[in-house]
Amino acid sequence: MADDPNALRPGAAIAGYHIIRVLGAGGFGITYEADSPFTGKRVAIKEFFPRGIASREGDTRIVYSPRDSEIVEWALKRFESSTLDQCRLTHPNIVDVVHYVKDNGTGYMIMEYVEGETLEHLLREQGTPLNSDELEPLLSPVLEALGYLHRQRLIHRDIAPDNIMIRADGRPVIIDFGAIKLIEQETQLRSNPRSFAVMKQFYSPPEQIEADGELDHRADIYSMGAVLYRAFAGRPPASAEERMQKLAYGKPDSYVPLSAVAPALTPEIASAVDRALSFNAEDRQFQIEELRDELDWNGDDDRTEIALPRALQRNSDEATRRSRLPWLLPLIGISALGIGVAYLSGLIALPKFGGEAVQVETPAPKLDDVKEIPQMQVKPAEDANAPKQDTGPHTTAALAKRYTGEVVFYRVVENSAEQALTNCVPGRRAAFSVEVDGTALQILHSGNTFVTGVNTDGSFDFQSGASETTGLFARKMRYSGKVTPEAIEGEFVSTNDRGSCYGKLTAKPTPAVQ
Repeated sequence: MADDPNALRPGAAIAGYHIIRVLGAGGFGITYEADSPFTGKRVAIKEFFPRGIASREGDTRIVYSPRDSEIVEWALKRFESSTLDQCRLTHPNIVDVVHYVKDNGTGYMIMEYVEGETLEHLLREQGTPLNSDELEPLLSPVLEALGYLHRQRLIHRDIAPDNIMIRADGRPVIIDFGAIKLIEQETQLRSNPRSFAVMKQFYSPPEQIEADGELDHRADIYSMGAVLYRAFAGRPPASAEERMQKLAYGKPDSYVPLSAVAPALTPEIASAVDRALSFNAEDRQFQIEELRDELDWNGDDDRTEIALPRALQRNSDEATRRSRLPWLLPLIGISALGIGVAYLSGLIALPKFGGEAVQVETPAPKLDDVKEIPQMQVKPAEDANAPKQDTGPHTTAALAKRYTGEVVFYRVVENSAEQALTNCVPGRRAAFSVEVDGTALQILHSGNTFVTGVNTDGSFDFQSGASETTGLFARKMRYSGKVTPEAIEGEFVSTNDRGSCYGKLTAKPTPAVQ
């Protein structure tokens, strides 16, 4: 982060604080560590900086093109209001936002600097899943903090292990509210009629993926359930997007009950986590306190000694020798980097002004992590005894011999920031063609050739294995959709060890070979 050309240089003065270094950056913001030369107090400063729209004039001032004035005005106003919402929160387990400053053509959120490790880091360092006694002092205060937040009629919308800091003494602090992601998705929605959703893989609920999904406090309950699952099982649960796709194709829910992967847990705890991770929001606990009661965590946050997990004990012993931790690296979300790229690609246009509510009583805006999810209707599993529907007179004989078109990528889910899917960028297009030979389709895409069958109604669904693919997406590729005499329309999904890439495929008959 230190060589980010868009970032403020060390020593730059913001609101009386001097920048020390960059802690994290994303599509709409850069976060710094800073200190006061007078008081010596250290803070974290989040600067509103929409990449692809903003540029530096001099050392600190930010300027924008006149054509972007509306989008900047709306987004900056939303950033300010979300900061002020957080300023009025007072809770020992929620990061303390202390000030907001308008200057240099932008805005700055000033908050306490939390020194410690993320829960995700500690879980990885621990190496083995935690039991309830080890996890209670780390997460029971988080549950209480979320209850406080919900009573303020606010939701966090981004609870995950990398947004929970654990201080050296074992006390947790919630950081990184989802306000920046809300700004990102609203920017997309205001400038593009297509559907988007802000989400974090494994931890966001299904309603946060759906384009018309409405969020309330039960979204945080789902995310908290996923955090508990990750800690108890040693791995996160099935992602909401995977579960949605399985159900949409009439297949069983891919969620594995916690008792199956963590058999040492009591049935009551496993059942509580399973309920929090219910696909439908109405099946979850109604309040975060209900989840806490089902876990049988008494919430004694005034204890003077905490039984720390092994990894945290080591970190506590070494705390005085550690250098300062860049704790906000996941602050914006890796996928937010795609916003700037999407803008430069022409996907973002000028928005119209609208309301700006993160409060529970109003429906949450439709969301995205620079990612679009196909809005698939969930259908029940097919009944083998049910009468088959007539597919009509259509046969493959009526199809064109060749179709040409493209795959348009609309969504990327990355497993890590270090190994990004650099060639899968929302808005990127790749040539796609199909040749029809009787009941066989030959798919040509990205240097690969696959052969699959086509059903009498024109539908097809092909998934390659790892040994069958080469090149850019070298693991599994799936093509599904329908071919008619007039067109081919469908979905494309590519998955490898770095993540998943989603696209829409369309093609028209090639006139010369009809």
